[in-house]
Amino acid sequence: MDTHAVAEFIRLGRFPFLLSGFIPFAAGALLAFLLGAWFTPGEFLLGYAAMAAAHLSVHYSNDYFDADADRFVETTAISGGSGVLAAHPSLKPAALAAAVVLMAVSILIGTVFVTVYDYPAVFLAFGIAGNLLGWFYTAPPVALAYRNLGEVTNMITFGLLMPGAGYFVAAGTLDLSFFAFALPLFLYGLVFIVSVEIPDMEGDIAGGKRTLVVRRGRIFAFRLIALAAALATAALAFFALTGIFSPVDFFPVALISLVPLLLALRGFLHRSPDRASALPHAVANVQGYFAFQGLLVLYFLAAAAGFLYGP
Repeated sequence: MDTHAVAEFIRLGRFPFLLSGFIPFAAGALLAFLLGAWFTPGEFLLGYAAMAAAHLSVHYSNDYFDADADRFVETTAISGGSGVLAAHPSLKPAALAAAVVLMAVSILIGTVFVTVYDYPAVFLAFGIAGNLLGWFYTAPPVALAYRNLGEVTNMITFGLLMPGAGYFVAAGTLDLSFFAFALPLFLYGLVFIVSVEIPDMEGDIAGGKRTLVVRRGRIFAFRLIALAAALATAALAFFALTGIFSPVDFFPVALISLVPLLLALRGFLHRSPDRASALPHAVANVQGYFAFQGLLVLYFLAAAAGFLYGP
């Protein structure tokens, strides 16, 4: 590979999007800590490394198996894949090899983690499930994204697997507190994936991808995004009012959730079937999603610092 090909191969991995997995992983770990669990930096980093390798594998495998369909879509800041394989089809074998190697690395790191830190082997289930869901998201014969199941897969990945792995690394188990916390994360996973699908509707139709936006259209998509964001805020407000996560105060989390909610409502009010008109609101919804996730982790970090060092 020459220097340009190496640069394109790296771009194919879409490394900045690893944040979409790291942030919920960190949120899960920090919540467990605030509820009384304890973990070391080594546990956190090695546990995340297993999930990060799986996540990165998804980027390479999705672009590989979506290469034909992606010929019909225009790459945007939030969708359409990397666009690398359309311009450099000679990199397809390398992309497939990278996906397979990264899956193996993910499982190997997970095995090392449970061995070194004497964790239940069930932790490996997170890495294996993440790898399988990522691979079969676009890989035949399952191809979940082509069989009306792409949205559910993303909700499971970002609402359960990534935050669940973080929580498990910290607490050594999953309990009812985590599953309650996962509910709004599931909803935000829906906000994220449907927003990402909005710009690609025409291309996905041409490429045979049966996304929710393909099936129901952009107007329905904006309605669903607004509903999911509203339900997520309602769930977080319920947590705050009932204090079920005591000693963690969820009032700030409920307030933070107003960021994606207000952006989702703006998109709903300006909903349009036209791609050009819909694109800015789809981008704003993704930005709102990341803003919520990032501010949530910052709040948990601040709360953890207060727990460690006092007022």
